[in-house]
Amino acid sequence: MLIDSLSLLFAFTSFISWYEALIVALAFAFLMYSITPEPLPEWEERTPATLYFYLQWSWLGYLKLKDAFWPFFILYNAILLYIDYRVEEGTFTVASWVTMHVIMLMPLIYWTGAIWRCSKNCSSRIWPSVARWLTVAAYADLALRWVIYQYYPNILFNCQQMIIHWGDCV
Repeated sequence: MLIDSLSLLFAFTSFISWYEALIVALAFAFLMYSITPEPLPEWEERTPATLYFYLQWSWLGYLKLKDAFWPFFILYNAILLYIDYRVEEGTFTVASWVTMHVIMLMPLIYWTGAIWRCSKNCSSRIWPSVARWLTVAAYADLALRWVIYQYYPNILFNCQQMIIHWGDCV
């Protein structure tokens, strides 16, 4: 998340500079910390028996924050790295790249709800703030990937991939 999109934009465009990205990241970090509530002093810890209960209880905010955060964070970033790897190898078309990002948007919405609701099930206020900041960073990464797709496709896609999608090399 943000590894490929920011590095491509930093290296090949003047869309955003590193200090502007740092200012935005710090502003979001401050915002996330200020809106994150204090953890509950006592809460009932639940251990889901099945995947169904895991998904339901994470959405309802019954799980520990780490149990709701880490599985999706690892899976989401692994899929993004795989998508970018396939594009670099030339085995993904532009349409496939866009489709995969649209597909990843729905689980991201679920993950956001789960993180926001499970934030109260943690021992300190720092970790829920970090988890919330990383979910916002996932949306920022999707926005930056849309900017690359819309305005700077030649830094990510080769000419053959662009001809298939747009009909010419930009």
